[in-house]
Amino acid sequence: MTDLFEPLPEFAGTRRKENTRAKLIRASLDVFVDKGIDGATVDDLVKAAGFTRGAFYSNFSTKEEVFVALFDEVTAEVIGIANSSVESAVGEAGPEHAVTFDDDEMMLAVFEGIRPYGRQWYLLYSDAIARSLRDETMRGELAVQRERMRDEIGQLLTRRLEAAGDRSRLPVEDLAQLLVGIFVDLMLREQMEQRDITELAATTILGTLRAFVEPAGGPGERGGCLRGEGEPSRR
Repeated sequence: MTDLFEPLPEFAGTRRKENTRAKLIRASLDVFVDKGIDGATVDDLVKAAGFTRGAFYSNFSTKEEVFVALFDEVTAEVIGIANSSVESAVGEAGPEHAVTFDDDEMMLAVFEGIRPYGRQWYLLYSDAIARSLRDETMRGELAVQRERMRDEIGQLLTRRLEAAGDRSRLPVEDLAQLLVGIFVDLMLREQMEQRDITELAATTILGTLRAFVEPAGGPGERGGCLRGEGEPSRR
């Protein structure tokens, strides 16, 4: 399994309390992935980080606070992966193709970037949503992270739509949220069915964008969202 976080480096200039807090958050990833919010205990968290309960309570009051902090970092990590995946895909396409880099190619690059972390991200995401529906206090805090992911995808889409002169038939934030839902479902299917979903991802993302993005000049004129039936995007 690929981990979302690289090992946390030691910085001599970092204050000890800040470093302890960061280690507690990073170490909680595997604990929450394996046991969920309800199953994890403070003892599990301090054991994973190699600290005492005193160190924990000098930084956090509850395990839920750790989860919120972890989800914030994971969201930032996923956003970074999404952006770097698009930049890498555009770079591989070459400068002559960068201007016409299609929306479906971009969204496939985002999906393929976060796909290796699918199990970890899905378990944290689904746990966050389930807890938010039951816990009003946590709902607002975790909703912020969900919106961050949606907004980042929305910004990527907006830049491509504006560059190509295309138009979304949905508000861009709604199309972005729809794509996030598709990413989540695809990663769940890959984990549950234990099969390669590369082709399914291409056709699903392509079909969604074909349905909701109108190319410049009207339907059928141009754009990766309107390729022929059954022709997957190529990256």
